[in-house]
Amino acid sequence: MAARASSPEDVGLLPLTSARLEFRPIEAADMHAIAALHADDRVARQLVDGIPDTPGKALVFILWNQPMRRKGYGTFAVRRRGEPQLIGLFSLTPFKDDDSVLELGGKLHPSAWRGGLAIEAGAAMVEYAFTGLGRDRLISAFHPENRSVPVALTRLGFAAAANTELFGKQVSTMTLAREDWLAQGSAPRRRSGRPANLCDYGLTPVTGPYDKRNGA
Repeated sequence: MAARASSPEDVGLLPLTSARLEFRPIEAADMHAIAALHADDRVARQLVDGIPDTPGKALVFILWNQPMRRKGYGTFAVRRRGEPQLIGLFSLTPFKDDDSVLELGGKLHPSAWRGGLAIEAGAAMVEYAFTGLGRDRLISAFHPENRSVPVALTRLGFAAAANTELFGKQVSTMTLAREDWLAQGSAPRRRSGRPANLCDYGLTPVTGPYDKRNGA
């Protein structure tokens, strides 16, 4: 089981891994890949936050991420293990600028939409938030017309919550408490709604800076 950080200020956002994916903090070298990801209309059309679809905007986005990175959360570049291409971004960021509540966010390039990678990436972020950062609750906000996100979040254990406004837009939200995540076995649910074993999704427990299995 991953250990809690002694203090959020002492946490460095270090690379994480799951069975098929690698997650590391975004950096300047990712600028062009981030811009290309958001320039794809299939990715950008239902986003509710800013869209860094040029290298300049992407660099601003990367700089915005730096203070969060030092606290142990923020935005991760997602790659298939052993491959150099960025295939998406997943994040844990303060919801409405409130550091006490982290929002799970994510997007993958359309080439990575199949094969359960979104569920695997989301599960990795959830585990890191609850076991690495010691958080008790997560929230996720999404465009009300996005049909795929609530399905994926439900499989991760999230439950529907009240709609709200974010960045001047109406959004739907879902939440997940740590106790509920533990009760479902710390793994995504099958499509039937029953808890699944991590192995059913090609997942292994996330490894990161506070994982005792790694000697930390």
